[in-house]
Amino acid sequence: MPQELRNIIEDIVREYLNNALILHYDICTCQKCRQDIFSRVVAKIPPEYIKLAQGEKAPYEYISAIRDKYKGEIVKELMQAIESVGQNPGHPITEDKAKAFGALLDRILQDRNLDFRQYNSGIIKRKLALRMRESGLESYAEYARFLTHNPGEYEKLLAQLCINVSEFFRDPEVWITVRYLFENLIKEKKLKNEKSLVIWSAGCASGEETYTIAILLKELLKEEAQNFSLTILGTDIDKKCLSAAGEAIYTKESLKNVENERLKSYFTPLEGGCYQLKEEIKKMAGFQYLDLIRQDHIKETDVVFCRNVFIYFNRDLQEQLLMKFYKSLRPGGYLIKGKSEVIFTEAGRIFKDIDTNARIYQKQAV
Repeated sequence: MPQELRNIIEDIVREYLNNALILHYDICTCQKCRQDIFSRVVAKIPPEYIKLAQGEKAPYEYISAIRDKYKGEIVKELMQAIESVGQNPGHPITEDKAKAFGALLDRILQDRNLDFRQYNSGIIKRKLALRMRESGLESYAEYARFLTHNPGEYEKLLAQLCINVSEFFRDPEVWITVRYLFENLIKEKKLKNEKSLVIWSAGCASGEETYTIAILLKELLKEEAQNFSLTILGTDIDKKCLSAAGEAIYTKESLKNVENERLKSYFTPLEGGCYQLKEEIKKMAGFQYLDLIRQDHIKETDVVFCRNVFIYFNRDLQEQLLMKFYKSLRPGGYLIKGKSEVIFTEAGRIFKDIDTNARIYQKQAV
């Protein structure tokens, strides 16, 4: 059987391109645009030829080796080609996808009073795409109309947009530092003869972080907890998450960082492998709905936790939130952010970096 030379790079690029465009609704993905993207990437990657008979597949090990060799380069060129062709398709534009995306966010605001317009657009687009694909729709305009005629879809959409992944003692090394911070804060309160302590968990999801705070303070204050006016408040915009936080029933996965001694002390095992948080910890925390963007923040706080929330917002909104948190904190109060988040250089005048690894900052007088 006659053999022919085949450039395996083309097969790999085609595979990557198909996967990359599955959830892309912000650019044209017609056959011409796909081919333009494909051609641009293949032209940038050195060919890797192999002789194969017609219909014959290349050995898996060979393809895998080529894929590993060029993966980084292919992904880089693919992202650049998608952006370039997406912004300048080689045909007349029949739909302004950016305008349609904005109109969809306006529709969500109008119908559900939730403003996602200043959120990180890349994250929002990916989450919207999951629902659009599930609904069998191919454009933002179609999905906006679908929401109008199928209000039940909002529940699924908002669950996707507000999806929260959390666990007790997330990033355990951070909580070692937080424990030390709490110890010093309690000592300072005693020296000043102050008896109130206010901790706010902003974007609390289903309560894991908030209850982790309660566990730490329970262990540090011991019997003295009765002598403190202790407020531990978790807030979120996801009402389902807040309801779950109130029930305080958790899976083994969300408790993977909880030591056995703590598990026995603070949780009751249930049938099915879940655990119920004991009442002594549950009653220490409260939960309420709060939109960080549109509502006033909690006042006179000693410590604000806002971990892995800023990644959802654009730069302008992040700056607005930092100022809101600054006003929320008492003089010398602390802001604790997620490990992947940093405070902008210009914000250094109002927040001092206390622990870079744990992302702990202290309010500065200005």
